[in-house]
Amino acid sequence: METIAEHCKNPWNEKCTDSDIQLYIYYRNKQLPICQRCWSQIADKNLEW
Repeated sequence: METIAEHCKNPWNEKCTDSDIQLYIYYRNKQLPICQRCWSQIADKNLEW
C-alpha cells in the first residue's frame, strides 16, 4: 500500500507542492500544512489571519 505524502497548502501560495511540512496553521476554520519555505515567507509578512 502506497502512502501519499502530504503537501503544503499555503493559502497565499496555492501553487506550492513542497512536502517538507514544518507546522500547521488554522486558517478559515481549517488546519493547513505549511512547508518550511512558505512558513519563512508567512512569518516575515504582516498578515492578519
